[in-house]
Amino acid sequence: MSTCLVGVTMVKNEADIIEANVRHNLRYLDRLIVLDHDSSDASARILQSLVEEGLPLTVSRMGAPDPAFKQAQFTTALARGAFEKFAADYVVPIDADEFLRVPSRAAFEAALAASESAITNLRWQTFVPLDDGAQDPFRSLRWRVETAKDPLTKVVISRRVLEKNWRIGRGNHVVFDQEGANLNWSAGEPLPGMALAHAPLRSPEQLKAKALVGWLARRLSYGPKAAATTNSWHLREMFSKIVEGDVITQADVRQYAIAVYALGNAPSDADAGKYTLVEDPFAEPIPLRYSDDGKVDPARLLAVWASQLIDSVMQTTDVPNTAEPARV
Repeated sequence: MSTCLVGVTMVKNEADIIEANVRHNLRYLDRLIVLDHDSSDASARILQSLVEEGLPLTVSRMGAPDPAFKQAQFTTALARGAFEKFAADYVVPIDADEFLRVPSRAAFEAALAASESAITNLRWQTFVPLDDGAQDPFRSLRWRVETAKDPLTKVVISRRVLEKNWRIGRGNHVVFDQEGANLNWSAGEPLPGMALAHAPLRSPEQLKAKALVGWLARRLSYGPKAAATTNSWHLREMFSKIVEGDVITQADVRQYAIAVYALGNAPSDADAGKYTLVEDPFAEPIPLRYSDDGKVDPARLLAVWASQLIDSVMQTTDVPNTAEPARV
């Protein structure tokens, strides 16, 4: 019996890259399960077109608008569904901006089979765009950031986790295991020669939308702890720059992608000596049929998100009657 590999991902306004993600990752996976977290750009249309094309893609949308971004909770639910509904042997949590870098499907299977661990991991490689004007992610995101710093990793989960009380941590970097009163975590065993290409920031407009909508959504999730949290601090920093009136340029996109995702720090002048850019395309270009060439509209995406938030608040709050009294 062949091994069943299923990817799971949660999408929020990723129209510029979602088609490339699906087509590329299905080269190595049997199925991809996508939860569209109320995208207000063209993501839903693109995903539906890919389903109608006949790709092994399962797409669902939130049952009700939820302005908070509860990635860990929903990704865990998607992974459980992959094991239960599709008999997955392995589940690969993949964000919309991540691409499997494996020599072949056979090599990926062999590496997984050689591990006796319930959890393995893929090295996270950060890619950045240059000013070449290319809209196709496979053409624009050719430059890998090389640093002396050990990269973060992303988990791959085998069916062995079903023997435990498990859940995926935020960002898909670790898996938690609850044993009585003890909460353990594991980043898993490395898969030799395997990696995950990460293209987090791609244009000034996409960066602004990610910071504006992303940080406000996380504030809803974190509550009073948002100002001091070490999670998603980069979105907080980007949000502050935008609010302060800074103009976001393509140079900022590269600087933030390198500093935050490859170096793990806020951008500074000292970053220049900590990395090199290596031309290392993570895949050959794939024809894209449904992706829009238009740029991301941060103001529109923020407006839709804010409207959804107001709707959700109004559903749970007694709204005072503001109608004028009848004339007598």
